[in-house]
Amino acid sequence: MRSFTIILFVFFAFFLAISLFVVDPLPFFIVIFLAFLICFICLASYLGKLRGLTIGIIFIILPFLIEYYAYKYQLPFAGNALIRNLNFNRINLPITLNNLFTIFTVPLLFLSSLFFAYKIKLLTNLKTYHKTFLIISGSLLVAINFLSLTDNQAQFQNFFKWLIIALIVNSLTVWLYKFKPETKEIYKELPIILYLTIYGTNAFKQADSFQLFVTIILTICYLMLLYNEYKIKKIKAVFPF
Repeated sequence: MRSFTIILFVFFAFFLAISLFVVDPLPFFIVIFLAFLICFICLASYLGKLRGLTIGIIFIILPFLIEYYAYKYQLPFAGNALIRNLNFNRINLPITLNNLFTIFTVPLLFLSSLFFAYKIKLLTNLKTYHKTFLIISGSLLVAINFLSLTDNQAQFQNFFKWLIIALIVNSLTVWLYKFKPETKEIYKELPIILYLTIYGTNAFKQADSFQLFVTIILTICYLMLLYNEYKIKKIKAVFPF
């Protein structure tokens, strides 16, 4: 499985490089698909095949269901549901690259945020409230992707909506499942690297300075986590908590 994951990552890097120099969105969609598949494998390695498959399906379905019913019942910050971009015509479902990008990107964000947040508790060494910190930090990582600046004004509606959705989904996940500490490092790091790469690449292609700034901050945070986790030098010696 480890060798297969590495092969998928090589193809991920290959199509990512192509997507930077072509206008056609297909290579970037393939990048998203490969990233999602790798994250799925990592999740299965953490939780076991059956639990990994179950939680993967939950990640795909539950966020969209919550968003749809929030829109249906006109809850605060609901706005228009992403799932409504998929228009049914009798029994045919018109699939476009934009729709597929949406379908794969949101679960990828949740998968990556879960790994990212799980590592954050290593930095702070929280014991009593580590699950609470895990839920909040992972949810914020998801919501950041939906925070945007338009005409120099921050658009918070989608940010708050997906923050609430992420809090619900991550709360259920943390409550139901416990990660295995003996999981190989490759399965812990890849989802975070994939998330940061895709987020940064999309920001670069759109020339979005705000998202590039967020990418830099998240990357610095991730490098700090690595620095602490692999005990090159304890960050807590410099920043005691």
